[in-house]
Amino acid sequence: MTTTQHRPILEPYKGPSTRHRCPGCGKPREFTRYIDTQTGQHIAAHVGRCNRENKCGYNYTPRQYFLDNPTEETRAWLQSDQHLKTYTPPLPPPPVDYIPPQYLERTRQQLARNNFYRFLVKLFGEAEAARLADLYKLGTSKKWEDFGGLPVAFWQIDQAGNLRQVKIMAYHPDTGRRIKGKTRIIGKQLKPGGNLMQCLFGEHLLSAAPSAPVAIVESEKTAVIMAGVYPDCLWLATGGKNGARWTAQEVYQALEGRNVVLYPDLDSTEDWAERAKILAAACESVEVSTYLRDNTPPEDHREGYDLADYFIKRLLSPDQEQTTAQADQEDQEGFALPPGWQWEELNLKHGTHRVLIDHDGLPASWNYNPRTKRETLAVMIAEQPLVNSLIQTFDLQL
Repeated sequence: MTTTQHRPILEPYKGPSTRHRCPGCGKPREFTRYIDTQTGQHIAAHVGRCNRENKCGYNYTPRQYFLDNPTEETRAWLQSDQHLKTYTPPLPPPPVDYIPPQYLERTRQQLARNNFYRFLVKLFGEAEAARLADLYKLGTSKKWEDFGGLPVAFWQIDQAGNLRQVKIMAYHPDTGRRIKGKTRIIGKQLKPGGNLMQCLFGEHLLSAAPSAPVAIVESEKTAVIMAGVYPDCLWLATGGKNGARWTAQEVYQALEGRNVVLYPDLDSTEDWAERAKILAAACESVEVSTYLRDNTPPEDHREGYDLADYFIKRLLSPDQEQTTAQADQEDQEGFALPPGWQWEELNLKHGTHRVLIDHDGLPASWNYNPRTKRETLAVMIAEQPLVNSLIQTFDLQL
């Protein structure tokens, strides 16, 4: 080995796999190892520096390692000036750009027409809905119009108050469910050519309450609703399973020293348990809650419910729940009921049954002369439970 072969540097950050468990303090994802720039190989497993300089301070350099493990080659290297030469690292990434603040102010104008806000009013009332909208700086977009209202703008705001990104999402004002195909991330349109880096939704709340526990969910909608249910926690959202690249150090470092509880959707529990190990590098503590898994029936597990879905049912009054169920049914079936038609609950001997009633006040399944395509579709929807019942009762093979 020649003297020019040894040019060790601290391994550049290229994701969580390039950070290791510190041999000094035992913290995972905090140890940066030295690599040989000629070979790209690590010097040794314990040669490196802990990122927690104040709390740990472990720093075992290649020079000390070669002094402790002398060979003729390493002696020659140490006697030369090679170990003093500075390696020129790659150029640092460009600085992060931010969306101009005036865009947020423009979206704060038509809150009364915001369909997501209208759903919050339905859940909590005007005063609490207004508090939540102000807490999370909810905006309103003119991108689409549905059910007489407009979509919500979820702003990603960092701890310093900078606008990192904005997501436009359309919701049904009665069910609170997303309208499929109507979601857009538009930061690049507002800052063309900018180097935008996302952050956790709700991150701006961390500065105002430095000792408050933090709860992290997947969707922005869930974070806002849960802030109304349990206001003692700071509720943040990732914006998706991999939203905001939330397990990247530059994103989760905002949680430094915090006590964090993750509330995964029902179909993400195991995945988030693995991600919790990454966040542990920065957080004081990280837990993965099983509350949702332990308190929901099997059918909710199949649907992949999240925490908001669980509490929405408990927040609605019986009348609201019936209206919401009807709107939800219409939304899933992809049609609105014909004028004068409605769903009714019938309490029969063998249980409660949901029946579609036509404009004459009779079960829609009895209607043999639908007048429009919408009525024809409604009759087909009404007949389906009857067909299913016959199949179950008589074991019919249709």
